[in-house]
Amino acid sequence: MLIDFTLTNFRSFKNPVTLSLVATNAGGAERSLPLTGTKRGLKCAALCGTNGVGKSNVLAGLLRMQQMVVTPTEEITDDLPFEPFQLDGGSSQRPTTFAVTFKRAGIAYRYAFSYQANQVLDESLQATIPGENPKVLFSREGGQFVQVPVGQHTAINNTRPNALMLFALQKWNYAPAIEVFRWFSDDLVSLDSQPRVNGRLNEDVVAQLTQFLHAVGCEVAGVIQHQVAVQFLDGSRYDRPDLYLRYEKYDDAGEVVDVVELPLSRVSVGTQQLVAFGLALIQAQTAAHPQTLLADEFASALHPEVALALLALVNSTAMHSQIVLVTPQFGLLGGQLRPDQLYLVTKNYRGESHLTQQLAPEMAARQVAMQSQPNVDMGILRATFTL
Repeated sequence: MLIDFTLTNFRSFKNPVTLSLVATNAGGAERSLPLTGTKRGLKCAALCGTNGVGKSNVLAGLLRMQQMVVTPTEEITDDLPFEPFQLDGGSSQRPTTFAVTFKRAGIAYRYAFSYQANQVLDESLQATIPGENPKVLFSREGGQFVQVPVGQHTAINNTRPNALMLFALQKWNYAPAIEVFRWFSDDLVSLDSQPRVNGRLNEDVVAQLTQFLHAVGCEVAGVIQHQVAVQFLDGSRYDRPDLYLRYEKYDDAGEVVDVVELPLSRVSVGTQQLVAFGLALIQAQTAAHPQTLLADEFASALHPEVALALLALVNSTAMHSQIVLVTPQFGLLGGQLRPDQLYLVTKNYRGESHLTQQLAPEMAARQVAMQSQPNVDMGILRATFTL
């Protein structure tokens, strides 16, 4: 379960910003999950703002961190995916820093690293067991290994300057590193129009997905999965499990005469989003640990009523996972989120993005709505297309 995420010097975010999912507003258990002691974690947080202010870059930073943990460099000559702030004279020479705090299996972990194009400079992992003080498990500073877990020097000695200690340690069966790695690989899920399908879905999941689609007004007769052969240029192949939607076929008299199966890629973008969202929620409910779902341009192709229903579902007691969503339309949220669930992203004239949590109830809706209105100059717009 995500507690907070901080990024520095990544894309449009020059200075440190923190996305916190710690509940700060009294609202009962319905919209939050237990963290530690009396603290509770939000089930949903929304990043709002006009187009181009950098909303998506917050999620992109978390996904970049996931990429670097799960898919490491292979050679010492490989460059790291370094995208610092570019609109000033010095940020391109400074490191990018990511830090994430999350809870898994009852333990709170704080993992952070900073890097440049060809080297990881700093890295640390801290764990907090309930009732105990936080403990640093490993660290490096300025490219030098400072603290190494007992018995793990071989793993560290095989860690390249452009690779993470975390990946090496989980590969050598260091239990805390394995937990952190699995949070990134299993519990952090990015939603797009193509559902995440690992292997064949069981009949219960298919039935739940069909029921979900009916509940949100999608007129499908059912969902089915086919193994599709994928051929590579070298002659190798594998079978990929693809989802198909089943639709009833009618004759001129309005009678059902057949059922047609369409691959997900052939249906509307809105239907694709519904399938991806529904399947992610269903899989999250049966996952071993609460998942954090990331939804960029949430419900961009959905009817507003459907989007509101999905938000209400996420916030309900039926769900025990989280979602962080991005939308340029504050009105789409329709009062489903309380102030501590709303973040406003803005950008100044220097091109620097800023992230602000909207904690004042009487100001939240007004400020987010005001900032979410684009500054459109119709005179210039018309002149652009005047010959």
